[in-house]
Amino acid sequence: MAALLGFCACAPAAEVEVVGARDLGALEVTDAIRGRDGGYSVLAWERSVWAYGDSILAFEGEDGSAWRNNTASWTADRDAADGVTGFSERVDGLGAPIELLPRTAEEAEFNAAHDGGDPNCEEPCGARKMLWPGAMVDDPARGRVLVFYSKFYGEPGEWNFAAIGASIAVWDGLDRTPERPELRPGSAEPTLLFPLDEGWPLFGSAALAVDDDLYAYGCEGAWAKHCHLGRAPLADALDRDAWRFYDGDGWSEAIADAEPVLDAHTMLTVHYNAHVGRYLAIYSRPLDDDIYLRTAPAPEGPWSEDVLAVATVPGVGDAANYSGLAHPELAREGGRFELISYHRATGDWQSEIRVVELELAPAR
Repeated sequence: MAALLGFCACAPAAEVEVVGARDLGALEVTDAIRGRDGGYSVLAWERSVWAYGDSILAFEGEDGSAWRNNTASWTADRDAADGVTGFSERVDGLGAPIELLPRTAEEAEFNAAHDGGDPNCEEPCGARKMLWPGAMVDDPARGRVLVFYSKFYGEPGEWNFAAIGASIAVWDGLDRTPERPELRPGSAEPTLLFPLDEGWPLFGSAALAVDDDLYAYGCEGAWAKHCHLGRAPLADALDRDAWRFYDGDGWSEAIADAEPVLDAHTMLTVHYNAHVGRYLAIYSRPLDDDIYLRTAPAPEGPWSEDVLAVATVPGVGDAANYSGLAHPELAREGGRFELISYHRATGDWQSEIRVVELELAPAR
């Protein structure tokens, strides 16, 4: 029961007060975008850089498709008091956004062979391999952004997809395509640092840098999403042997020793808020329109009970809002004002990422 309640039975009270919230409307997009989800962001290259998941286009790109599994955009606008504008993104010759994460030759060949629009489509026709971006962390000492991502396999049918594993791509410039290095040469999935079939969580649900260390959360579960925590030196983030996992008392070399540190969702953000003086975890609950937050003195906790951060604008139809995320690079007054976003359906195959500014205060 305690797991289902998100550790409520023993969690301390949240050390934050939500003073208020201002709805700032939909995030700016071009006419090429009908909808997209996700929306992790990071401060890098003097820009607020955002990564999205599935992106539905208003027209086909040069590849003949109006669907992207991942895209990205960025802006120099760092003042979110009146919303966030001025976004740019990489596009093809027709003006269609291009995908952020590259496929391997094997992945591209597989998807082409199973393309449902091809009369010679191989069975299972419509099968595909997908890449969805997760949290991003700037690593300025090495001139790179670390982009967590998950790889999925899907077949035709509603919600008919499953995770294969998670890994980290390396991005070294907005005008360049991130690289997905082979981190386990000779294995069935050489680009994956954390393959699911070996018992690894999908690390990258959230991630942050603290001093010279990278912290990453992997959250999973049928309903309550239990989040495990890994840590590695930023310089050695691509070396799986450098990772350690929080076991409830300290850091273990074995992922089998890891214990959940909080319940949240498969997408969340964790960052330090100087105004509150605590780490904040911000996320949507499964099948719940609203956004919640927890506080902790350290990335490993102990994490508080969750409290309502904001009641969001309900979407069109039956789909719940999701992917509640914070954007700490756009916080104001040292974190007194925090910008958060969420995905909201606006019609059939149409959606928006809507932004809200919270006003926070330390708990009294």
